[in-house]
Amino acid sequence: MTEKCHLFFETLGTGLKIRIITTLKEKALSVNELSKQLGQERSKCSHALKSLWKCGFVTVKNKGRERIYSLNTDTMIPLLDIVEKHIQKYCLVCKKERRMKK
Repeated sequence: MTEKCHLFFETLGTGLKIRIITTLKEKALSVNELSKQLGQERSKCSHALKSLWKCGFVTVKNKGRERIYSLNTDTMIPLLDIVEKHIQKYCLVCKKERRMKK
């Protein structure tokens, strides 16, 4: 389990991937829409989406010539809720960062 757990969290290991996941929580988007919304190069978003898709964090559907990416709501919404709960209750680093921004 340790190696699988490591790979799971490694897949989420960049700020861009986390921003993609939280953006897709709101609505499904194409790579072009995501790259514009996040202010990132299309190729960076596409590369990040590929690894998120391989791990099952996102799903993809073809719509004409576009690929529309959605968050895997079955597991990712509960996971994001647990992460938020953990941050609110236990994460001293996050609490410190929030205080510094105020």
